[in-house]
Amino acid sequence: MTQIFDNPADFADEALDGFVAANRGYVARVDGGVVRSTEVPAGQVALVIGGGSGHYPAFAGLVGPGLAAGSACGNMFASPAAGQVYRVAKAAHAGGGVLLSYGNYAGDVLHFGQAQLRLNAEGIETRTVLVTDDIASARRSRSGSAAASPGT
Repeated sequence: MTQIFDNPADFADEALDGFVAANRGYVARVDGGVVRSTEVPAGQVALVIGGGSGHYPAFAGLVGPGLAAGSACGNMFASPAAGQVYRVAKAAHAGGGVLLSYGNYAGDVLHFGQAQLRLNAEGIETRTVLVTDDIASARRSRSGSAAASPGT
C-alpha cells in the first residue's frame, strides 16, 4: 500500500496557500495570514481577526468585502505570533485604524496585545474586542440558556 503524508509542520501554510489559490478574488496571502484582495475604501477601519489553525485556518474564511480586512493565522492549535498579527494588521490598514477581534485565550490575548502596543506606538490607532465563543462549556448563568451545560 502506498501512502502519502505531508509534513505536519507545513499544514497551516499549505492550507492557507490552497485557500488563497481557490479564493484569489477575495483574499491575498501575506506573511502571517491573509488580507482582502479587493479594494478597501481609504480611511476604513480594518477589522483583523485570527487565531490558531487547529480547525484549518477557519478565520481566513471571514475575510472579504463587508467582513474582515485580514486574518492572522497561527499554527496548529496555537495563537498567531505577535509578529504575524502585526504584519497582517499593517497590510490590512487603510488609514482608518485597526480593530483586533479574537478569542479570549491566553496566547491570543498576549500576542494580539503585543501587536496592538506596537501598532499604537507607530501611530496606527488600534483597539481590541475580545470574543468568547465557547458557549458549550459556559456555566448556565453565563450561557443565556436554560439548557444544562457541562460544569453546571
